[in-house]
Amino acid sequence: MMDYSNYGQNNLGVGEPSLISQYTGAAVAVIIIIAIIAIAVAIFMIVAQCKLYSKAGEKWWSAIIPVWNTWVETRITGLKWWWFAIVSGLAALSVFVSKESSYVFVWGTLLCTFNYNYNLAKKFGKSNGFAFLCTILPIIGFPILAFGSAKYNKNAEVNGNGIFDVNW
Repeated sequence: MMDYSNYGQNNLGVGEPSLISQYTGAAVAVIIIIAIIAIAVAIFMIVAQCKLYSKAGEKWWSAIIPVWNTWVETRITGLKWWWFAIVSGLAALSVFVSKESSYVFVWGTLLCTFNYNYNLAKKFGKSNGFAFLCTILPIIGFPILAFGSAKYNKNAEVNGNGIFDVNW
């Protein structure tokens, strides 16, 4: 006669977690650790951006308001107003394009970011290489500007078109 008393239960034994549940627990722990690190980095970068805006003579809270922070950064860097329109347009249009053509917006945004950082570096008395650092590794570049000894010079000579003022 068949014993159906354990029907529907696993045969792993009492109190023994399965291999899948052990890996699931480890995966959840790794995800939580990564999330905590990401939140800490995000908070650090927000504080650095607020400090950077304060150094430039702007209100610190303008760094945390979307779209407005781009306008304020356009003023800080000394770029012409239409750079704000280009950056905002790239951000808005990138939502509506297909995956195949999205690389155009990625490269366009990267180029505009370098343009902003180029003038920002000049305003803080830094080199073109530093502008590249701020573009590629902002987690290193912006805190150096924000918490370092660099001083913002509102009257520093920068081009209103950034890197794109080419006289043929």
